[in-house]
Amino acid sequence: MAEPEITVVIPAHNRTRALRHCLASLRRQTLDPGAFEIIVVDDGSDEPVGETVAQFADGDRIRLLRHERARGAGAARNTGAAAARGGLLVLLDADCLCHPDLLRAHLDAQAGGPVAVCGYGAGRELTPAAWRLKLGADWDFSDPDAVFARLARTPSLHDPLTELLARPRPADWAFFWTLNAAVPKSFFDLVGGFDTRFEVKGIEDIELGYRLARAGLPTVFAPAAITLHQPHERDRNREVVRDRRNEHILVREYPSLDVEAVCSYDIAHSRDLIPALERFSDRLDAATADCGRLAALDRLTRRITDADGPVLLVGAPQGWPAGLPAPDAVCYPADLPDGPGRCLRLLGTRLPGAGKHYALGVITDYWRHFPDGTFSRVLAEMDRVCREVFVLSGVSTAPVPAPDPELSEALAAYDRPYWEFTTPLRRELHQFDLTEDEAGTSGPAAFRCTPIPWPMTELTDVGVPAGEELVPR
Repeated sequence: MAEPEITVVIPAHNRTRALRHCLASLRRQTLDPGAFEIIVVDDGSDEPVGETVAQFADGDRIRLLRHERARGAGAARNTGAAAARGGLLVLLDADCLCHPDLLRAHLDAQAGGPVAVCGYGAGRELTPAAWRLKLGADWDFSDPDAVFARLARTPSLHDPLTELLARPRPADWAFFWTLNAAVPKSFFDLVGGFDTRFEVKGIEDIELGYRLARAGLPTVFAPAAITLHQPHERDRNREVVRDRRNEHILVREYPSLDVEAVCSYDIAHSRDLIPALERFSDRLDAATADCGRLAALDRLTRRITDADGPVLLVGAPQGWPAGLPAPDAVCYPADLPDGPGRCLRLLGTRLPGAGKHYALGVITDYWRHFPDGTFSRVLAEMDRVCREVFVLSGVSTAPVPAPDPELSEALAAYDRPYWEFTTPLRRELHQFDLTEDEAGTSGPAAFRCTPIPWPMTELTDVGVPAGEELVPR
């Protein structure tokens, strides 16, 4: 029997009904059945999915592998890929309903040379209730022909990636979403498959897309590779928080501007923001962010000398006083000369490191390049990773008089991550207590920075609370 060209890998954790519809739609592919095989990996389902897969048994063209305990989507896909015989891996979710031309489209996308492929995914993230409200309750997912005919005439199910990814841009690797993706097995093996350190799922596919890009494999969009996500119950808030946690692994492993942009400003916005960040880093003058006058702050330099843990510098290290212990890490987006400490080529809105990893964090006049919203995000992130944070003023050789106009314009347009209402972002200096700790009348100054408790409040009554009077101001 000839080896298949494609191996479809589907991790499954419960959701047997959706998996049954998925497998039924794969049975109706226009691609020759001998050209592909299917591997389902049961990732510790409470009710094993063997009976569901057995309904579609076809010699060795469909195989079932099982993890006795759930190990996460990345580990399940690695298990399936290791057993694959096809040269092209097509990665699907168990709740994907597959268009009859799906596999043919994925194969066609490789015609011009090896690429990683993001396919079309309609209906993402809809719950059954939202589906019924927006689209009606009369969809029969056991009839894929009828579903895809109806999909074609349902504008609200149009995938916005169609237009977004029509023109290649930086960070297209961040759209390597394994709800419908493909990658040559040779490249998958070359980069080592999925990193299984990520919690359950979320971001592990983007991280793989990044490593594939670094290995020379671009991610492209194939709008003819169509799936529809069958609605299912989900805790979207929990998923968003989990993704944000998983992003810390991504930034820790790859501290670069493009990765920071994807994690700080969300994937779609990062496509246009990354070029602006790179231009900003190219025109940065180290004198505007250096440590040229840091030696004048005696109390702060003593703190750095006596720090009982690592020290983080946010800004350019040029001018760091001789004899002062070097910072353990330097966060600065422009290229730096070789020097002590770990160089983090980041803006500063995301920093690698666990909570309170650094004993002390200091930011030079570098902060003056930013609008207040971005400056506040940097301060909040420094507070997350540092036990003490100091904002410095007048320590750099030539501080800028105002925020960078081009950077500010780009951030005003694209600094609105969709998840900021689940994971609140500090955007105002009012949210910090900036206490002058050391200063001269005209020389450098150091301000201790401490976040002020800032609870989120839902307004349930717009009237005047009892006992309060409306006083004109």
